[in-house]
Parts: sequence; C-alpha cells; structure tokens
Amino acid sequence: MSRIRLLPDILVKKIAAGEVIERPASVVKELMENAVDAGAKRIAVSIEQGGTSLIRVSDDGCGMSAEELALAVQAHATSKITEEDDLYRIASLGFRGEALASVGSVSNLRLVSRPSESDEGAEIVVVAEEVQANRAAGSSVGTVVEVRDLFFNVPARRKFLRAPGTEYGHISSQFLRIALAHPEVAFELKNNGRVVHQLPSQPVRRERIARFYSQELADALLEIRRDEAGLSIEGYAAPPADARSSSTWQLTFLNGRHIRDRNIQHAIREAYRGLIDPNRNPIVFLFMTIDPQSVDVNVHPTKIEVRWRDARLVHSQVLSALRETLQRADLTPKLSADRAVGRPVDPEAQARVLREFAEEFKRTPPMQPSLSFNPESGSIARHREFDTRPSPDGPSGTDLWRTMYTPAPDVPPAAPADDGVGALAGALETSRGAIQLHNTYLVCETDDGLVIIDQHALHERILFEQFKDRIASGKLESQRLLLPETLAVTPAQIALLDTHADVLDRIGLEVSRFGTDTIAVQAAPSLFKDNDVVGLLRDLLDMLEQKTESPSTEEITYDILSMMACKAAVKAGDALTPDEITALVSRKGLVEKSSNCPHGRPTTLRMTVKDLERQFKRT
Repeated sequence: MSRIRLLPDILVKKIAAGEVIERPASVVKELMENAVDAGAKRIAVSIEQGGTSLIRVSDDGCGMSAEELALAVQAHATSKITEEDDLYRIASLGFRGEALASVGSVSNLRLVSRPSESDEGAEIVVVAEEVQANRAAGSSVGTVVEVRDLFFNVPARRKFLRAPGTEYGHISSQFLRIALAHPEVAFELKNNGRVVHQLPSQPVRRERIARFYSQELADALLEIRRDEAGLSIEGYAAPPADARSSSTWQLTFLNGRHIRDRNIQHAIREAYRGLIDPNRNPIVFLFMTIDPQSVDVNVHPTKIEVRWRDARLVHSQVLSALRETLQRADLTPKLSADRAVGRPVDPEAQARVLREFAEEFKRTPPMQPSLSFNPESGSIARHREFDTRPSPDGPSGTDLWRTMYTPAPDVPPAAPADDGVGALAGALETSRGAIQLHNTYLVCETDDGLVIIDQHALHERILFEQFKDRIASGKLESQRLLLPETLAVTPAQIALLDTHADVLDRIGLEVSRFGTDTIAVQAAPSLFKDNDVVGLLRDLLDMLEQKTESPSTEEITYDILSMMACKAAVKAGDALTPDEITALVSRKGLVEKSSNCPHGRPTTLRMTVKDLERQFKRT
C-alpha cells in the first residue's frame, strides 16, 4: 500500500476543477452567474463546437481593475464573502472563489475587464493555470471572459464529453434557466456564429417564458402569488390538460438561483393530485424569495441543492400557493384548432384543406374505413363499417386501428413460451365468448376458469410487435402530411433532434426547422399518420431530456415504438363491438410477450375454477 503524501498543486487544482467544471455547460453557468453578480444589464454568450473550442461571455457589469483581475484567477479569491458568518447569509450567485481558477487550470483562459471609474482596461491570459500575460488593454466597461480548448490537458475528462450538439443542448438549458431567473437582464446566445436567442430586458416573466416555451403555453399559464411566513412565491402553473410526460418542465428558483428540491417537487405533485394522470407531470415555474439566513446554499459543489431551516414551512407554502391558484381557475380543457397546431387558423386555408381532404377521401381504396364529408358543416365522419379483406402488404395508415379487430388469420397458434403465453393462447382458442366490463376490461370464459384482459394493454402489445416486425426489415414507410404540423421547442430539444436524426428517419418521422424555436413535422409513419404525431414527438423529446446518459439507437427505437403503440391503441373507456372483442382476444396468442404491454404492465389476469371454488368456500 502506498504511503500518504501531499498532492502536487496542479493535481489539487484539477481535482477541484472536476468538482466545479463537469462539462462546458458548467463553465457557462459560472461565468453567467458572475456577470449577474457584477450588476450586468446585458450579457452575451458565444459558443463554438459545443463549448469545447470556445466559450465567450461578455457583460457590461462593474468590471475589475488590473489588480483585481490578477486575483480573480487565483483559488479562493472572491468579493462575495469576507468572514465566516457570510457563509450563512449568501445573497449572491457565485461565492466560492473557485470558478475562474478552476477553469484556468483546465483550459486556455483570457479575461479583459475595465471598471467604470477607469479609463483603461486590463487583460490577463492563463494557460493551464500559468499566467502568460498581464497587461493593459483597450476595453469597454465590463468584462469579457474567453475559454478555449476546454480540458485540453485533461484527456480523460475530454474523452467523456458528448457530441457538440449534445453539449450545446446542456449549455442552452443553463442559459434558459439563468435568463428566466433574471428577466431584468438582456441576454444573447450565439452558437457557431449564429444568433439563437436575443432577449431584451423584460420585467414580466411571462414574456420571457413565451420566448423559450411558445406564446401559446405562456397564454395558458395561471399566475401564482403568495407572500407569507417570510417566503415570497411568484410564478406560473399550467392547467392540468397541459401536463407532460417529463418533469423537466418544472423549474424552481430561489433568490435568483435555479435549484432542485424534493420538498418542492413533492408539494407540486400533491397540488395536482387527482387532476392529472399519475404518470404525467405538471408544468410549473416557481420563483421564490427568502431571507438568505433561512437557507444554506453551500451543500453542493454546483449549488443546485439547498438545505432549509424549516423545510415543512416551505412545503406547506408552495402547496397552498398552487392549490389556491388551481382552485380559483377554470380547469376545463379547451379544444381549438389553433391550440392543436400551435398557430392561428386561416379560414380560407382551412376550407381549402377540407376540400383537399374531401378529394382524397373520394380516392380512398375500399379497404379503408368508410368516410363521408359534409360540405355544409365542414365535418368529416368516420363510420364503423369497414372492409375486412386483408391487404397483401398488411395494414397501414388509417386502417390499422380497425384491422386489429378483423378476424385473426388462420395460422397456427404461437409456440408455448416461458411466460405461459402459449398455454393461455390455447385456452383462449376454446373460449366460449367474452364480455366487456366498464368499457375497459374483457372477461373471457375458458375451459378451466376465466381470464380478465386490459384491452388497452393487450392492443398496445399487439401494435408494438407489429411496428417492431416492420422496422426489423428496414425503416418504417412514411407519408407526407397534407398540412405540416408545428411544435414549439427549446434549443436543447433542437439539439436532441439533430443528435438522433437517424432514429427519426428510421421510424419514418420527418421534421424540419421552422424558425428559431419551432419545428415542422413534414411526414409521419404510415402506420401512425392518423394519430397525434405532434404529441408523440413532444413526449419523445421530454423522454430524451430526462435521460442522464446518451441512449443507444435500439433503446430510443424501442421507446418510440412503445409510445406509438400506446397512442394508437384502443383506450380504456372505448366501447367495443362483440366482433371487435373476439378479434382482439384471438390475436393474443399470435404475438410474443403478450402477457405484458411494452411498458411492463400485465395484459391479463387468470383465475381457474379451483380459485373460484376456493373463494366461495366450495372446497
């Protein structure tokens, strides 16, 4: 065993840098927070190659003198605290005095600054913690920090960085959080020379939320205001109908700092309990202010977590504020065409589209469900009658949902599997009919008892296996949309789409940029085109944002196919005809793993006659 010894200073600084500087986004966060602390009214961020090549942050804050500039790049040098008691009443964003020193130890660092009381600025250049230059320089009031070749001397850390698009996604998320927390400051973000965001000073936070998350969402938000027991809470909450599959749409800020806190997350879930599906997450933006002595922000290297003096008080105040907001609001979902596609409706364009739909329906082949167009009302009716003749290429497009309920083909039942599917399939073949309970469950009598089937879960598995079989032989066939559908996205989500473009192409989903913060869906998988493709894409982006590690192509493909199957499958509450019930049940034995849906929920419960006799005390 090696002897204990002191580490070299350079290694100590690299270890310290690893605690503060996890990736390029960490550098952006530290530099932007320093600029806010400096009283800047305008902050500009420029990124190249995901921040690995260049990060430049400039501001018009108070600036630093030549002497202060030399101290700023040394460890444990700060203007934020002077004595021990200051650690328990921290009101600034940065305070540790480690950011610039840590960055300088793992990059080529250049700072130019000038305070308002000086006619001349100063410049300092640091390469791997060594000061290479310290001289006078021309500069406007404020500070410019340039970080080049991040982790050039720490190859192990640089090796673990993701693709530039992924790293930029993390940077844009940090930029968003700081910009939301400080609407009084004007911000600019450039990526590889292109302006992504140019945000003017906006005292009203709702306006800045609209810049990032769309005007549509901003208009739907409910305002939150509460100021009691020393805790001031402001913010916005979306109606339950706007809930998402990811919790990344819940942003909490304390004294201008973005934080994550379990107490607050629990309060949000409790406030929405009974209003949304347990698997969905509400959209909430909370901005809280409290006496700095009532909270400890010095418990995490990145300052993302805090410790409350009275966590129960915070929980109760957040819960009360949200409940009061939801109770006084009309939460009835509003259905409108402009909300569905995210843009105003042009009556003439809408009439033209309806005419085109009508012409398309006239050309619809017999195997499609019968449709009729009412020129007076402009409505399109889908009838339950349909042709049950099988297509040589299998079902596609609008006939997929109903062809799941046509009689199953005359093929041998699946071989028995380890999960008992084969045996159950044989039992179902001898079933003497089935009934539907509460438009959700199917009860089937078998030779040795009965089975209870969750109609949505089973149909979801059937569709998933069909999608999987199709994609195994190549990418899914796609069909262009008559009218592209738009979706407001964040820069981080655009980066995710670029990173996983090959997977989207494989499933037949074609998207394109439509402005700086909107994408347009141009084509959808033929097997899915009549379903909510925008909802599918939104949930996919939310899912990708939640993943802490870069998922494999196979993992993403599985998730997308399971989402498609879930959205296209018959839902709980849908009434089925006797023929549809029979067809659905008969297909259970023709797919693999039919005992569970793609998300792992059981599709079937089985009870034998002996089980029934035991329950009724007949044995």
